[in-house]
Amino acid sequence: MTENTIWTNKLQVFYIEPVGGHRGMHYYDFGLCPALQSVGVGVTLLTCDETKNMVIPSSLRVEFPFKGIYGDTPKAIRGLRYLYGLVRIGLTMQRRGIPLAHFHYFHVPPLDYFYLRWLHLIGKHVVLTVHDVVPFDAKASDFIWLHRIYSEADRIVVHTLDSQRAIVERFGVSAEKIRVISHGPFLYFSKNQELSPSLAKQRLALNADTPLILFFGQIKKVKGLQYLLRAFRQVLDQCPTARLVIAGPEWKESFAGYAALIHELDLTDKVLTRIEYVPDEEVGLYYSAADVIALPYTESYQSGVLYMAYSFAKPVVASSVGGLAEVVEDGVTGLLVPPADVNRLASALLILLQDTEMARAMGEQGQVLVETKFGWPEIARKTATVYEEVLSGRT
Repeated sequence: MTENTIWTNKLQVFYIEPVGGHRGMHYYDFGLCPALQSVGVGVTLLTCDETKNMVIPSSLRVEFPFKGIYGDTPKAIRGLRYLYGLVRIGLTMQRRGIPLAHFHYFHVPPLDYFYLRWLHLIGKHVVLTVHDVVPFDAKASDFIWLHRIYSEADRIVVHTLDSQRAIVERFGVSAEKIRVISHGPFLYFSKNQELSPSLAKQRLALNADTPLILFFGQIKKVKGLQYLLRAFRQVLDQCPTARLVIAGPEWKESFAGYAALIHELDLTDKVLTRIEYVPDEEVGLYYSAADVIALPYTESYQSGVLYMAYSFAKPVVASSVGGLAEVVEDGVTGLLVPPADVNRLASALLILLQDTEMARAMGEQGQVLVETKFGWPEIARKTATVYEEVLSGRT
């Protein structure tokens, strides 16, 4: 790591987030870190080298200790590279006198636990942001290490009350140790990338008046895409000009099963697919074109897709699971439906596709929500308060 700028802010934090531009976490990082700077926190983002390809906010100090930790290199080698990055961060914290590490995401839970222990042994404080209480690819053995990780932290930040309850009930962590702070919007994307819906649809080779549903983000089993495809088959019975766009990369499973279902349901010419990571500069194209964003998840702690939808003033149809049920105001910013209920999902999608005024009003309410209640300035203030609690020893 190079030492370029000496922060003059009173509160110094290393914000350790290894995913970054590899899988879309830079959206969150580039929202929160500048907001923390604006409330007086001297924050340095430590992330993976793939984030270098992103448009980094000019005011943000970013370093890239995690090099080559993704890709086709043997897992053992990537693990050693990850460990090397962690050790470099700890030694740099010592050298610069940084008292606090704000850690996101666990790649190798046993290693991550011993790393947090080491940070404490060298006199550092640790705050965790837990986006998914139990990662959806977790193995049985991971639960032991997650319990130890959560017990080791000075404070844990989660995005919803549902996540707080899950940590308390599944891992026995005291609720006093957990702070609920919302996820945060992506208004910098929407303000810079928003197109008129008609122009965006034309760029996707659709008619300007095509009713469009968007399923965006990583394609995971828990996101319920199979239910959306079956619901969309019903939508077409009453709205035959509607189209569905699926945009995002595979995650831990092949898209082949969904492709077969699309063929089976005779949806081949009704569904547009882009099964790959969507570059930052093209995100706005998809959200601007959409009339409704679908989140038919069967499990969820929180969702960046939901906050992106609100940022673009788009209504949502979401399953009433986990944190989604806390953030979606049913009938105000979108519609909630039971998970895996194809009929209810189809009906809700049809309501918003056919009642454009209702859809517009819900989208606008969602955008108001993320500009106020879920805005980054408020999130940064609450996060800085957590840092101050930890450094001052307050409970």
